[in-house]
Amino acid sequence: MTPSRPASVPGLGVGTVLLVALLVSSVVSALTLWWLQRQLDTALWLRPPVMVLDLSAPARSAALADLPARLRAYTQAAERLAAQGVLVLERNAVLATPPALLVNEAEVPRATP
Repeated sequence: MTPSRPASVPGLGVGTVLLVALLVSSVVSALTLWWLQRQLDTALWLRPPVMVLDLSAPARSAALADLPARLRAYTQAAERLAAQGVLVLERNAVLATPPALLVNEAEVPRATP
């Protein structure tokens, strides 16, 4: 009598292993991206980006008749920035700021004649 052989168990193919690895990698990447986005949203909510508007510089160089239009343009620019989540401060309310945070006259639409 010959011993019976156990039925052969089909092994996992290389394709199946790669497919499972790709699926696990995709899920981990999606969860990581979701977590990082939540961290960024929280950080921006706690510490919003800041821009500083300098209203005095264009006011000094403007003619009296142009002053209301320039002030309106600056106010509208500040409102647009605030709608995008930016904290907008007036230059006279700030003691010091890096130059990169200043919004100058060229960056405000319709502020110059």
